[in-house]
Amino acid sequence: MKNNHNLTLTDVTTARRRIAPYIVETPVIRAHKLEPLFNGAEIYLKLENLQCTGSFKVRGVANKMLNLSPEELKRGVTAASSGNHAQAVSYVSSRLGVDACIVMPVNAPVSKVEGTRGYGAEVVLCGYTGEDRDQKCQELIRERGYSLVHSHMDPHVITGHGTVALEVYEQLRGCFDEIVFPCGAGSLTSGGALAMKLLDDTITVTAVEPAEVPRFTESCKAGQAVTVQMGQTIADGLRVSKAEVINYDLIAGNVDHLLTVDEDSIARAVKEVVTKAKIVAEPSACVGIAAALAGRIDTAVGRKIVFVISGGNIDPSMLADLVNR
Repeated sequence: MKNNHNLTLTDVTTARRRIAPYIVETPVIRAHKLEPLFNGAEIYLKLENLQCTGSFKVRGVANKMLNLSPEELKRGVTAASSGNHAQAVSYVSSRLGVDACIVMPVNAPVSKVEGTRGYGAEVVLCGYTGEDRDQKCQELIRERGYSLVHSHMDPHVITGHGTVALEVYEQLRGCFDEIVFPCGAGSLTSGGALAMKLLDDTITVTAVEPAEVPRFTESCKAGQAVTVQMGQTIADGLRVSKAEVINYDLIAGNVDHLLTVDEDSIARAVKEVVTKAKIVAEPSACVGIAAALAGRIDTAVGRKIVFVISGGNIDPSMLADLVNR
């Protein structure tokens, strides 16, 4: 285990107490219908698709916003997001009575834009890249005095997301061999991996990212956080090209296996999770299952593996297309 940023298990347990009124403790279920696809392992799913706003993101957002001062909250917040973080900021802001302005890409999924507006936030559509959205957020901060709720490089966000691992560990009483996280910008993976290794460093931590956007795979090869070319992936929630230092450090220090997975495997995983496990999950949430289907994860008899299903916000048209392939 490696932790260059002085984050502790106490930070995660404190976050859990702090955010409890704003989240649900999502269940872990055994996915019996998925098990015949593998080699005898017991397969468990941590269902963050049942979380408030339909994804894990509300955990980190709530922890960040509850650490802002009353004066900062009064001025309002802004965030840049392609979807799930946007909805989380909008939801927590509505619960706290705080103004929120969310900057989203012009090609953001319609369901995520509508979901963000539905919780009461103002939505500004701007550009296609993270850089475009970040620049717009900085403009809003200068013009309106907003506080930034960053999606992944904030310690409060990271430790908030680490509560996913804490819940899994308690729900299964530590009786599992491996936990698999979807890996995008890295806040869920970095927080979850750190928390898991602090709880029990014998449990294997695996992270999976799309082969089209392998920002942490390439960072680990380079030995430092890097930016990769933005490829096209149906896992839109994982489509982030730049690895930030804090997320890279925590992932490099606490993740045992970092895998990439191709688009066909992701598409098949969505179909199998929906049709066999009866769980509505977005492509980003299914990359771990995709890696297992591709034979990249040891699913031998006797192993117990937890896959974090990070969200379920998927356009109905995409879901129908993937299921009917």
